[in-house]
Amino acid sequence: MLKLVKNPKFTKRKPMTPEEKRDAFAEFYKLANKFHKLRQVGVKRSEREDLHWKDEMFAIINPKDHNKFADAVAFMCGSQLEVEEVITHKKHLVYASGYWNCIGG
Repeated sequence: MLKLVKNPKFTKRKPMTPEEKRDAFAEFYKLANKFHKLRQVGVKRSEREDLHWKDEMFAIINPKDHNKFADAVAFMCGSQLEVEEVITHKKHLVYASGYWNCIGG
């Protein structure tokens, strides 16, 4: 006899609390800051720009964390988290347009 087994991939996500979203955004912001610094290699220190949490952000994340980071970015910035490039099956380059672009500022 066959037994039906639910795939854990398709289970319902539990909603995140605002504190969990802030923590997830802080984690995403660290990854975005790391990628931002990598993009500025070769630029003089005096000409480097800091990444603000309201700016456009790129980060390399694990696809397992995409939903967590997407909820956090939507909560903090109001923007969506879009996959720009699939680097490997464990690394995706993602983009968030940021708070300033969402409010039209």
